[in-house]
Amino acid sequence: MWKLHQGDCVEVMREMESNSVDAVVTDPPYGIDLQPQRGITKSIAGDRAQEARELWAGFVPEAHRILKNNTASLFFTRWSEMEWVKPLLARCFTVKSCIVWVKNVWGIGYYTRPQHEMALYCHKGNPPLPEEPQSDVWFCDRVHKPKHSCEKPVSLAVRAVKLCTEPDAVILDPFAGSGAILEGAVQVGRRAVGIEIDGEYCQQARRRLSAIQVNLFQ
Repeated sequence: MWKLHQGDCVEVMREMESNSVDAVVTDPPYGIDLQPQRGITKSIAGDRAQEARELWAGFVPEAHRILKNNTASLFFTRWSEMEWVKPLLARCFTVKSCIVWVKNVWGIGYYTRPQHEMALYCHKGNPPLPEEPQSDVWFCDRVHKPKHSCEKPVSLAVRAVKLCTEPDAVILDPFAGSGAILEGAVQVGRRAVGIEIDGEYCQQARRRLSAIQVNLFQ
């Protein structure tokens, strides 16, 4: 049901076959140099502005190559980085819409306090139409005790995976972190392939995925 590689995602993706996965659902570094509060979690590798731009420029063409034709994918990002993320994705994909994830709490801010993140919904070719279109605003509680500084809730991952694929599809997450998107994929009957550069997060992801697979087959 799942496979997780530890390493640089661009290097690992270069070894993957073209037209071999049904969707990319991923949460890359935003390029905001996030400094986690209170020392509960640690900073994100590749999250400085120039590092993130170079990372996106490397992995997006590989994601397009690896994807099958007529497929949909979802890339999480932040409003402040939209000016460069959207044009970069548009070099390879048709950017169809922007999903707004509304969290249950506000972040830190002096004038306005952020309560949302975004994800760009992209097509390679022309995927089949869904039975029913859905809202582009998703209300979903954030993770209250995250193990990863930018951990997405599994319920959000499930919704993203369902938007992009049908059951038995192969999902690729090149920035797997602690494995939330992979877990969401496995929960709803997709096969999941993840890549994560941080060894500690790889261990966390493997533990959670092993646990969910055991529960599925009991």
